[in-house]
Amino acid sequence: MQIPTDSAKFHAWRREQFPFFERKICLTHASISPLPRRSSQAIANYAARLSNEGQFDYIHDAIYKNCKERIARMLGHGAKPEEIAFAGSTSHALGLVATSFPWQAGENCVVADGDFPANVIIWKNLKHTHNVECKIIPQRNEAMDLTLEDVLPLLDEKTRIVSLSAVHFLSGASLNLNEIGAELHRRGIKFCVDGIQALGAVQLDLEHVDFVCADAHKWLLGPNGAAFMWARSEVLETMRPQILGWLSTKERENWFSYDTTPFPTAERFEPGARNYLGIIGMESSLALLEEVGSSTIEARIIALRDYGSQKMKEAGAQLLFEPRKQDKSGIFSFRFAGRDIEELNRHLDEKFALSLRKDKQGEFVIRVSPHFMNCEGDLDELANAIRSH
Repeated sequence: MQIPTDSAKFHAWRREQFPFFERKICLTHASISPLPRRSSQAIANYAARLSNEGQFDYIHDAIYKNCKERIARMLGHGAKPEEIAFAGSTSHALGLVATSFPWQAGENCVVADGDFPANVIIWKNLKHTHNVECKIIPQRNEAMDLTLEDVLPLLDEKTRIVSLSAVHFLSGASLNLNEIGAELHRRGIKFCVDGIQALGAVQLDLEHVDFVCADAHKWLLGPNGAAFMWARSEVLETMRPQILGWLSTKERENWFSYDTTPFPTAERFEPGARNYLGIIGMESSLALLEEVGSSTIEARIIALRDYGSQKMKEAGAQLLFEPRKQDKSGIFSFRFAGRDIEELNRHLDEKFALSLRKDKQGEFVIRVSPHFMNCEGDLDELANAIRSH
């Protein structure tokens, strides 16, 4: 799919593909993205078939397989569809990793202070359920631009997993996954990545990553509650689900065997009825992203982030974090000294969908997160609206 370069054609294309833009300019893809028209239609069409034809012919199976194949292609680095399990949220997916990993009492995991709570609470809870310690990397600055040097002091001979977010949800700072992962693997430590603020926006270097977890409702443009967990086969084989259901066992075709041997693939983490409506919407959105192309999307998003952050500075804003060349993300956040940020956000909400968030000190910032269907004109309009208020 080609993104039109002519302004009139671009805006007509955007309104056709993304109806939400008829109401507002969406700059909040790091929160919850509006569904593309094709994805909402795919869900509606499937729901209509269920209503008219019933579910008896399992018309959903092909989409289920296609969706995993699309996820594997997106991840690259040798990812296979059979290594992917669907989940209900990023928290759920991270929980599958945390609770199914073959821990020994007294071992530890490492997470980062200042990260989104989904990637901290899951791991802290292991103290109560598995007698596993959770060590926390101190927050060095509000940018959360973590480096290998921040991680190293927390590692010891009992560290089994480090779990970090590829992109920080407020600052947009991104990790050097290859550098961190290579050192972790050299020490025999597994690397889990929360990819929700990266996948669909930028490409990730997963050569030295063992697990990736994400929901589809942000940069992947899918419905809320359609998430996945990816685990490399060599690690997957060692993981035993805490919840085993009739569809997640090796002998699932033999109903009365009551077998408790986990299914050999990641389907061992899918114990029963699946969220086919969510999967169908996710598959449709992934198809759209494939058509546009990951390289095209990444370049466009980073260019818009750089352009927008500069425009906000020119409008008098203070950036939470100054994007650097190595930071691959579409996120930037800003504040204004001496201005009521809540009131400013209410004013901007008349025309723009933005994210009002609190930093660790409890102060409000406005987060901006453009996607490939945004344009420089959107950010010009935002800057002008700020100046005029």
